[in-house]
Amino acid sequence: MRNILTLSLSIAVLLSAQQPSADPPPQKPGVAGVPKYRTATIIPDAEYPIAGNPDWLASGEDAAGAPMAWTNSRPTDFVFRMDPLTNKTVASVAVKKPCSGLVVALGALWAPSCEDGVVHRIDGVTNKTVAKIAAVPSNNEGGIAYGAGSVWLPIAPGDTLARIDPATNSIAARIKIAGGSHTAVFGYGLVWVSSTDHHLVSVIHPATNRVIAEIPTGKAPRFMAIGEGHVWTLNQTDGSVSKIHPLAKTVVATIPVGVPGPGGDIAAGEGSVWVTQRTMPVSRIDPTSNQVTAHFYGPGGDAIRVMMGSVWLSNGRWGNVWRFHPGKIDAAAPVSWTSQGKPADLDGDGEPDLLVEDVVVWHPTEPVLFRAKGLGSSLTGPLVLKVSLNGKVSEIPMTQDRGEWVAKFQGDSPRWIHYSVCLSGKSVCSPDLVTASPTTSKAFAKRTKLFVPDSFLAPRPPDVPGFVWHALEPAILEQDYQFLLDAGRTAKSIAKSEDYGELKRHQWEVQNGSAFAYGILTPDESKEVACVYVNPSKKAGFEAQVRVWIAKPGTDPAFDKALGTAVRDWIQAKWPFQKVGYPGLDMSMEQWNSLPDRADD
Repeated sequence: MRNILTLSLSIAVLLSAQQPSADPPPQKPGVAGVPKYRTATIIPDAEYPIAGNPDWLASGEDAAGAPMAWTNSRPTDFVFRMDPLTNKTVASVAVKKPCSGLVVALGALWAPSCEDGVVHRIDGVTNKTVAKIAAVPSNNEGGIAYGAGSVWLPIAPGDTLARIDPATNSIAARIKIAGGSHTAVFGYGLVWVSSTDHHLVSVIHPATNRVIAEIPTGKAPRFMAIGEGHVWTLNQTDGSVSKIHPLAKTVVATIPVGVPGPGGDIAAGEGSVWVTQRTMPVSRIDPTSNQVTAHFYGPGGDAIRVMMGSVWLSNGRWGNVWRFHPGKIDAAAPVSWTSQGKPADLDGDGEPDLLVEDVVVWHPTEPVLFRAKGLGSSLTGPLVLKVSLNGKVSEIPMTQDRGEWVAKFQGDSPRWIHYSVCLSGKSVCSPDLVTASPTTSKAFAKRTKLFVPDSFLAPRPPDVPGFVWHALEPAILEQDYQFLLDAGRTAKSIAKSEDYGELKRHQWEVQNGSAFAYGILTPDESKEVACVYVNPSKKAGFEAQVRVWIAKPGTDPAFDKALGTAVRDWIQAKWPFQKVGYPGLDMSMEQWNSLPDRADD
């Protein structure tokens, strides 16, 4: 039952009077030289009106499998449930002074209350509080997490991490951590807790309930995110972001974002890291180049999450929550190819003198534009584009166009294009790069035929005990390439650069909605053991083909069976297909390949 609870008159007054104050906070500076756009250029796919001041965000599924998203509103003493399918606010549940984040786990919302000093466990089917766990959050501005079968919350006075056991709805362990710790996140099999006072992140192993590392970060880290292969902290003193390698447990980059001050939030997913601050509602970071690629300024901004294939943004002063596809950011603020270009040293002096475009995907029978840009004045050319497709090598003179070297190549058959930029008449070339063609037909790739409806929200993958899911993308190149070798491929049959090209293609197809690909990894995400592909079927009589590829089938029969069953149930329950083929499960790949092809493919 999902009836909206009747709100008090005071909440109704708050909603009707919801207007931003006359004096907005000072504008955050951002990063000099990074393009800045008005927030109004982002047109949300959905807008949820929320009484009071919506803040934290969380999403997941209830026990019946229905998707749900939640936000809280401290002035109203309520948390609100948003339905991503109908784009409506469908329930509200009383929580006095909700604070310190939200998390969805085990079919329930876990919502701390700063006034009552408890964590509400709210059942997702009934939208009612079914338990209250005594745990005083360490700070209003913090975060709660779930992982390893437990809920994790820094509690007062800020030097203790509470481990809550969902089986008993009580604190099972109190773990001593650095003082001034307020936010917890879970990822890579570990708990990560930021200490704003001591400028570090504590790492806790759930098997021992012990701190196994303390990682110095930027000044005053508070909010954190897991994703894109790393752990991220938003540092409030200077508005920078620290990028932590989860295996090395060290900061590998500090990224200036230019959003200092209290509040704010950070999220990771869909190929980007996202930061919000009031007056700078959205800043996008490229996790590969470690650079801010765009700022969006103006009203809005409070909390930000990447959930169910969309970016969700709470706008506290405006009393609403936005949901928009990440592609809206691309449309509003296109990323220059130079932000992800690959440097090359052609004159041999040890310094890069050329930037070569890292082409994401190419379409057979259509011209592909390749670009390069000189770095400094030492490289004068002429330059040649060297391409190889299916063993055929071509050299194409590059011409200059508005400060860039450009050339076009048109391939007639799918596969990988290897390319490099060379000094004309010499054997000196940039490192080999690879771009892959789509796995689907041109109709699906160009979206003249839709694989899934535009309104479709890619569902959360099913739980497979002892493993985690990760989108196939360049962030996990090392794990994916080792998986290919473990599965029987050889370096001769696929080079690492070719796998990199395929991972770029997989990431593009997910964002394009034309195919979906996932890796199954160990909890610390150090090893990939299987892949799952959800593609348009190329065989007659089927809408989709789903392949479960296990690196070493038969090594763990229980895992093989559990994964196959979970994937089949997931596709049947969550995806919009009536007829699905499972090559490798229902039939051998040889039998599948012998079936007649689709006439309309």
